[in-house]
Amino acid sequence: MLITIIVAIVIALSVRSRPLVVRSVRLPSFRAVMRQPGSMATEAGKEPEADGEPSGISAFIAKVLNQLSLSAWLPAAIFAAAMALLYQFRASQSLDIGTAITAITGDPVALLILLIPVLVLTTMLTQAFSFSAIRILEGYWLRRGPVGLLRSARIRHHAKRRARLETRRRRAALHAFGVVRVEFLRTYSSAIVDALELQAAEEDVPTLPAIDQARYESASWRDMCHPWDLANVDQLDIQLADYPLLPNRTMPTKLGNVLRRTEDMLEHGGDDVQGFAMRRRSLVPARVQTQHDQFRDRLDMYCTLVFVSTVLAVASTILLWNSVRWWETAGLAVAFLAFAWVCYGSAISSARGYGVVLRRMDEPETPPTP
Repeated sequence: MLITIIVAIVIALSVRSRPLVVRSVRLPSFRAVMRQPGSMATEAGKEPEADGEPSGISAFIAKVLNQLSLSAWLPAAIFAAAMALLYQFRASQSLDIGTAITAITGDPVALLILLIPVLVLTTMLTQAFSFSAIRILEGYWLRRGPVGLLRSARIRHHAKRRARLETRRRRAALHAFGVVRVEFLRTYSSAIVDALELQAAEEDVPTLPAIDQARYESASWRDMCHPWDLANVDQLDIQLADYPLLPNRTMPTKLGNVLRRTEDMLEHGGDDVQGFAMRRRSLVPARVQTQHDQFRDRLDMYCTLVFVSTVLAVASTILLWNSVRWWETAGLAVAFLAFAWVCYGSAISSARGYGVVLRRMDEPETPPTP
């Protein structure tokens, strides 16, 4: 069943590349040709029109496709290709991928006439849904009814998980420091060692005597610890970095917590965090602007793919029920759900990169460089 999904994605990618050419190629119109030197329009003394403006069908197609973002094409292509395969599986009552592709591509002209409008319409729908997909996966759900109860339960789960991580981190740091505490006592006074131990536990350190304060500020509790002990602490720090700075800002999903942590760290976010990127975009170099667009496009695409894959899992179960063996139907649905889970993990990774770019945009204003 995984082979079926892989082949479907390959087909989708091949279909996806076709309409994009229209966005980058401006086809000359009849009027543009007539404006060439020596044409009848020029000889008749007619006023030349502005160059570079396509007309007719090519202009209409270009205007439509220019409204569609690149991140919406891949989810739409996967959905269109997968649905075509599912309908063919149902018709043939078999999951034979070779037979399905042969039947679908039997008439290339009819395929293109049918597939291109479907692909464009599906892309329009996925693009319109992309922002809502991010918000839903962040955890901005209804506060009443069953969904509200689920939201509260998920927030409690993440709050407890964060508390457990903090406890494990404190124990791991104290263990790493305790192993080498004797070595620290050979180098520093007991007051400095006690302060370094509090530093390892991330607790408040009292003011030290002037003679010890300077040495304490130049030291770190990690200086003499074993690297294998510090690796455990670092791993727990990485997991805690996915949560907001304050526990009362916890969200019901991991993606929501990653993005909210970034929001809480923005000094210029203000009350309008959603408009932060638009306000700060012109103040950062072009390279940062490009990275912002790339990470945002990936976030949109992966979040949309989560819902597209989930819909395909449900559609495969409905369309193939009693058409093929039940374990084949179940295997195909599980494959779609597994792909949705992979896309959700990719969305979280993109959110981390997106947060890095937003924090870079939040730095003191610098003149943009080309």
